[in-house]
Amino acid sequence: MKATDTRELAIAAFKKHLEIHGDFDHYSGILSMHALARLATETADEPLTVEIRQHLLPYARGERDFPSKFPNYNCGGNAAAWLHYQGELPEASEALRHYAEQIMREAPRSAEGIICHPEFPDEGVVWIDIAFAISPFLLYTGLALNEPAYVEEAYLQTTKLTDLLENDETGLFFQCKNTLSPGHLTEDHWSRGNGWGAFALAELAAHLPADHPFKADAVRRCRKHLLACMEYQDADGLWHQEMTREDSYVETSGSALILYALGVGLAHGWVDAPALNRFQNGLRGMLSYISEELDIYHTCRGCRCPGEGTKLDYMAQPPVVNDRHAFGPVVLLMGQAHLLGIDSLSRDAAGRAMPLSAAV
Repeated sequence: MKATDTRELAIAAFKKHLEIHGDFDHYSGILSMHALARLATETADEPLTVEIRQHLLPYARGERDFPSKFPNYNCGGNAAAWLHYQGELPEASEALRHYAEQIMREAPRSAEGIICHPEFPDEGVVWIDIAFAISPFLLYTGLALNEPAYVEEAYLQTTKLTDLLENDETGLFFQCKNTLSPGHLTEDHWSRGNGWGAFALAELAAHLPADHPFKADAVRRCRKHLLACMEYQDADGLWHQEMTREDSYVETSGSALILYALGVGLAHGWVDAPALNRFQNGLRGMLSYISEELDIYHTCRGCRCPGEGTKLDYMAQPPVVNDRHAFGPVVLLMGQAHLLGIDSLSRDAAGRAMPLSAAV
C-alpha cells in the first residue's frame, strides 16, 4: 500500500489547480486559495502562509482584475477576507471594507431580501451558490474589521437563502429560484449546490463568536443540514450528482464540500462521534476518484439550472476530469482531515484509501 499524507495531498491539489488551469481567476480559484490559506493559518505554517499571501496580494492591492460579476471577488473574495481575519493580509483592509459596503448598500436583492445573482438583478434570481460567494466574505470581513453589521448580514443571507431553497421533505437544498420564470424552483438536490450550503453553514457556525446571539441557531442549522445529507450518503461515503438518486453518478466536488463541513462539525462536536466513521469512509471513497498524479474525476461542470431544472436535467450534466471546480473542495477536505489528526491515507490495490490515524 502507498501512503498519502493528507496535508501534502491538499497542497498538491492546490498546485494541480494552478498547473491545469493556469491561474485562479475563476470563483473556483477563490475556493482553492481560501482552502490553502485556511490550512496555512490553522497549522501556523509560515512558508505556506507566505506562499498564499503572494497569490492573494495582486487582488488585495487592486493590481489584478477578477473576471466575475461578483465585485468582492476582485480583492480575492473569501480567501483574502480569511487571511486578513487571521492577521496575515493587512494590505487587504481597505479593499475588503470597500466591497463589503458595496454588498451592503448596492447588491441587488430578491423580494425576500436575499442577494441575487448580479447577472439577473431585475429578475430576483436566487442561487445556493451565493452562499459561497457572499456570506463567508461578509463574515470574515466583519470579524476582521469589527463591523457587527457585516456579520449579521452574513447570518441573514445564509439563513434566508437556505430557508428559501430547503426541501421540507428531504432537508436538502434546491439550487435556484426565479431562473426560468417568476417563482420557478428547480427540482434538484444537486450535490455541489448542497455542498455550497453546507460550507456556508459550517463557516457561520464555526466562526460566529461564542456569545453571539445567532450562534446557537447557526450551529442548529448546520447540524440539521449535515444530518439530512448523511441520509443520502452512499456505501462508499460519497454523494451523487442528484443526491436522492444513486443511479446518477458519484459527484466529487459536492461530496468533498459536504465532507469538509462534516469534518468541521466533528471538530466542534456538533455531530456525534459515530459520524467520524462516515467522514473516514468518505475519505476512502474520495481518494478512489483521485489518481496518483492528482487527476480528479467525476466533477460536475459549471451547472446553472440546466434545461427545465428537473432532476433528470441535472443528472444529464456530464462529469469532467480536472474541472476547475474539482480542486478547491479537495484542498479543503484534505486540510480538514489533517486538522482532525488523520495525517495519512494509504491506497489499497483497488485505489481506495484507508485512514491510518484519527485524533478526534
